This record gives sequence, C-alpha cells and structure tokens, in this order.
Amino acid sequence: MNTIPVYKYPVVYARENDELEQYRASYKANVACKNAIETAIRDNYRDNCLGKEAVKQVADQFGYERMFFVLANTVQRKDFDGRISHNNKDWAKTIHVFEDKNYFGEDRRSSFEVDSVNPGLTDIFINQARREYLLTQPLSKEDIQKEAGQILRRLQAEREPNSPSGTHFMAQISPDFLIRASTKDHDRLFALLPFKSLTFSTLKDQKGIFAFIQKDENRDQPLRVRKPSVKKQLQAKPTERKSPRKPEMER
Repeated sequence: MNTIPVYKYPVVYARENDELEQYRASYKANVACKNAIETAIRDNYRDNCLGKEAVKQVADQFGYERMFFVLANTVQRKDFDGRISHNNKDWAKTIHVFEDKNYFGEDRRSSFEVDSVNPGLTDIFINQARREYLLTQPLSKEDIQKEAGQILRRLQAEREPNSPSGTHFMAQISPDFLIRASTKDHDRLFALLPFKSLTFSTLKDQKGIFAFIQKDENRDQPLRVRKPSVKKQLQAKPTERKSPRKPEMER
C-alpha cells in the first residue's frame, strides 16, 4: 500500500484528466488506511494508554503521507468535536482535502474518516504520528537555535549548582533533539552556548546527555551569534561580468 501514490483530487477531476485508475487505487488505499488506523488504536490501547506501536503499525504499511491525508480528512470532518485539540485542527488545515461528491450529493471522503474509535484516542494517535514523523526529519538551524535557547534558560533558572557533586550547573539536552541530531548538529549546539567551561556528558544512573558549566561561570550571557559563512557570502555575491573585447578590424 505504501507504493500507491496519494491522489489528492476529486473524481470529477480524475475523469476529466483520464486518471480514474489512479483515483480508484488511491481511494481504495485511503479506506484501507482508515481501517488500519482504527485497528491499530484498538490493538494498542491498554490501561488508559495508547502504545507507540500503533503509529508504526500504520506507517509501515501505508507511509506517513497517506496516513496524514486520512487523519487530516478526519479532523476536518470533525471540526465541531471538542475532543480533537485546536493544535491538531490547525495542523489538519495545512493539508488540503478536496470535496468529492458522488451523483447523489454524498461526500466520498466520509469513507475514509476515522469514526469507529473515540475521537479522543484519534487525537492522541495524531499527536504520536506527528511526533514520530518529526523525529525522522533532519534538524534545521532554527531547531538547533531553539534547543540552545532552552538549555540556556534552564541553566540560568537554577539558583544553586544542581549537579550531583554541587560543583556545576547542568541542564538536560532534549531527548528528541538527540534522536535527530548528527555529530555536526552537536557541534553547532555547542558553538551557540556562550560558556568557556561548557561540556556535554552523561550521568551515572541517569538517562540522557547533559550540558555542564562550572558554578563560577557567568550565566548572564546571550547565545553566541553564528558568523555567516564566507563561502556562502561569496556564492551569494553576484560576479561582475566583463564585456567581451571587440575583435580588432583587419586593415
């Protein structure tokens, strides 16, 4: 199913453009994806908690693009439902799902609306799906700067050194950042934090990686501003073109 392209246009458009075969294949996959989401939620909901395997179960079979298309359609059709968060309603609006009515005026989109499970569980599933997808994406400069800002604020918020030995201030690096970060991303994060004594290290009996600075370090410093790359500046600068020399006329 994850090899079938998502066809986003209504049947009227597909008929006019001789694309009914693509439309039908995608529509069938949308309905199957909707059923798979409902099954995954039922299979993985235990003890008032939705297991993380629910999203993987659907994404492995259908891919994130179709899963998000079906979920966005569901949220748009449940815009009145208070059990769906405003955040997910805003997210759903970023994915366009065309109205697709049949000869009787019935909207075909209802066939791939997740509706046989509690909308509150659907909302949790969407939250997990969006997060799991985000973790597959590379970090941007803005992501790294945001993480650096969060670490700086946590270090500045402590009144006394909070390391186990009482000799350092420390702040945990976000687990989500670590999942997505490459070695270069770690270096960029380190370069943004303005402390001479800064180190990244683990702690015994604690999960994760922490930023440490000595207790006498000046914590009232802003983030470092990254200098623009000279290479990129040169690439961005338009090169002056010299007018070609006119050949001399033969005498």
